[in-house]
Amino acid sequence: MNAMTTLDWVGLGLWLLCWIAYGVWSTRASERQPSLMGTVAQSRRAWMREAYRRENRVTDSALISSLMHSATFFSSTTILILGALFAILGGIERNTELLDVVKNLPLARQASQQLLEIKALCLAGVFLYGFLRFTMSLRQFNLIAILIGALPPDRSEPAETHPMVSKAARLNELAGNNFTHGLRAYYFAVPLVLWLVNPWLLLAGTALITWVTYFMEFHSATVRALSAPDGPSK
Repeated sequence: MNAMTTLDWVGLGLWLLCWIAYGVWSTRASERQPSLMGTVAQSRRAWMREAYRRENRVTDSALISSLMHSATFFSSTTILILGALFAILGGIERNTELLDVVKNLPLARQASQQLLEIKALCLAGVFLYGFLRFTMSLRQFNLIAILIGALPPDRSEPAETHPMVSKAARLNELAGNNFTHGLRAYYFAVPLVLWLVNPWLLLAGTALITWVTYFMEFHSATVRALSAPDGPSK
């Protein structure tokens, strides 16, 4: 860790703090104000209630399959990224060309082999976290499909109080949350990529990505459309 300068430590600490703090804050803030996660969660719960009331649930199965495809795509993509990062880690010692490329980038600071390995390991850790989130989301969507298939044909009990509907709705919400956290891992990997060039870019990228993520999830046109009581405004 001697290769890390004070600025590297400050930038990495701020990046980690922003990622964790934003995740905790956004979850709590979604309960008090319109947000992408909160408004979609309401629709997910309404979806499971309607699935219970429907006699034919082929549409619901198709929707679950579509969501599973998205989670599968990101899981597969993340595996490829991890493979590339570990290939880079394995080749840094044997090949100095990569280190020369990084040093010759605009605004790049002089970087050692050890520092480049640390940066690559940090990136690998972020994408590993994203992979776990995506695969958990995929598993939960599988479980939702099973619960939908197990919904009884007798719909005499209100959907709002049926225990299986509540389970499916909660799983649907959790699957969506895990998918969102996986996407956030991609967002917050951007500052680490900038860190390969310069620790000042890590600081600037962290601030920018945090703000952009906040705007997209709380103040974007998508959130306004989803939270509008009478539909999206013109």
